Amino acid sequence: MGLKSVAARFQAAGRHVLAMLACLIVLAPAAQAKETLRIGVLDYLGSDHSLSHWEPTEAALDTALPGYDFHFEPLDIHQLDAALAAQKLDFVITNPGNYAELEYRYHISRLATAQSDQPVGSTLVTTEDLTTLGDLAGRKLAITAPEAFGGFQVIWSEMLNADPRLPAKVQLEVTGYPMQRAAQAVLDGRADAAVLRPCMLEKLQREDPARYGALHAFALQPSEQTQCALSSPVYPGWPLAKARATSPELAKQVAIALMQMPSGNRWTVPLDYQPVHELLRQLQLGPYARTGPVNLRDFIADYRDWLIALAVALIFWALYSVRIETLVRRRTRALDLANTQLKQEMIERERAEAADRLHMRELEHVARLSILGEMASSIAHELNQPLSAISNYAQGCMLRLQTGSFTQADMETASGEIAAQAERAATVIRRIRAFVRKRETQRAPIKICELLAECSSLYEAQTHRAGVRVEVMCAQGLAQVTGDRVHLTQVILNLVQNAVDAMAQTDPDQRRILINAERAEEPGRGAGICLSVRDRGTGMSETAMAHFAEAFYTTKPEGIGLGLALSRSIIEAHGGWMRAQRPADGVGLRVAIWLPIGEDTP
Repeated sequence: MGLKSVAARFQAAGRHVLAMLACLIVLAPAAQAKETLRIGVLDYLGSDHSLSHWEPTEAALDTALPGYDFHFEPLDIHQLDAALAAQKLDFVITNPGNYAELEYRYHISRLATAQSDQPVGSTLVTTEDLTTLGDLAGRKLAITAPEAFGGFQVIWSEMLNADPRLPAKVQLEVTGYPMQRAAQAVLDGRADAAVLRPCMLEKLQREDPARYGALHAFALQPSEQTQCALSSPVYPGWPLAKARATSPELAKQVAIALMQMPSGNRWTVPLDYQPVHELLRQLQLGPYARTGPVNLRDFIADYRDWLIALAVALIFWALYSVRIETLVRRRTRALDLANTQLKQEMIERERAEAADRLHMRELEHVARLSILGEMASSIAHELNQPLSAISNYAQGCMLRLQTGSFTQADMETASGEIAAQAERAATVIRRIRAFVRKRETQRAPIKICELLAECSSLYEAQTHRAGVRVEVMCAQGLAQVTGDRVHLTQVILNLVQNAVDAMAQTDPDQRRILINAERAEEPGRGAGICLSVRDRGTGMSETAMAHFAEAFYTTKPEGIGLGLALSRSIIEAHGGWMRAQRPADGVGLRVAIWLPIGEDTP
């Protein structure tokens, strides 16, 4: 064989090889053509998030089943429903609540449950000071959609469990998808709180702390399944389900591929979704929604416990009515007898109270007479001065009339002085008569400064004879108190008398009584007037301070221990208090009285 024939054969073989390569190139696309499988994914945070989140699952399915091209499509709840209705999806990945409804409507069936995904539940977030579910009453709550499981239905069930009346008190603000809109509604002030999926708050704050840092979770519940904030129990994870038209063999291959995923999204066998069905049954959603009239069986099933309780209550009521009818007659007779006895007791009690009031008035009258008796010599001296002046002026007039050395001006002057001294004596007598007269209590507005001035005319002669200097300090513009003028006068005179007695052994230069009246606030009771009488006498021992104003306890050898006790009862009847206080310098004693004033008192 020559070289030419060999070369010709090589050229022919080369042409065959090139022809075969050309055929392979032409036939390669036909040999590599794959069937596209569409998997609808519930989109709650944006399509980019959904695609990136489920990308490991998509890659694992493409690798495990090279004959198919898995195409993940992010869809919201309404789009997912429409796609299944049009039979455009082969598989579905959605939340448990939406799966339960789609299972009922389109007969999809779950193949696996996401195991390492974020927990399924709800987290309540706010920028305000909210702590419990009850704080949502009267507030506006932002939700993604009424169909959202973690974005609405879970937290609505928690509200019903906490208080069946609470959902009616909450106003909903529907923001739509993605779920960030609900959080933004709180930040914009369009809502007071929002419902998010668990771990979404932490994710948003990691990605944009400046924007979402003001949000915080509340109404938290402990959970061992996650470190994220939770406001509800954790429900089974998202399932991957096949559509009704998808072949069982393909579904089996997909399930095996999911269980064998080396990394990324973790899947496990389908979990028990009974808690999801219980929630939907409670809310009457999805397969448990009432679309027609309620039949008797459903009514009994819904209100069985209430009907049983009502039946038991009716039986108990019937038995109780029979018993009550018997007891009513028996007790009516007993009640008539008790009523007669009660009326008699009320009559006796009224008599006793009247006797007590009369006895108290007698004691007060005796106390006033006692004070007046102790001040008798001083009052006599007080009356003696105007009477002596009247006598002197009268004798002077007679002498001038006898001698004829008088003028009309002199007689007018003498007559005016006699009238003035007579009025002075009459004033003292009127005040004494008003002070000692028996009378019923008469309440009227009283100006403390005027009352102190009136009292000074009664104790002035006594303190002067005892060598006691009295200083009265009454703040200007004090409001009036409502009380009995005579009773309050009795209290002041009694305190002044005690102060004078306490300084019997005091150096005459140090005998001084300070009476002070000023405005004072009493914690828990409001504004009032504090009236205090302070002496520089021997003071009181700790034992005497402990028994201050106690009936029949006295430190005076001749005392009976009623003066201060009656004074305290008078002040307490006026709504005030009386206390003994040791002065800061430790000398003498300070007795303080507090009386309330009205807000509208001028």
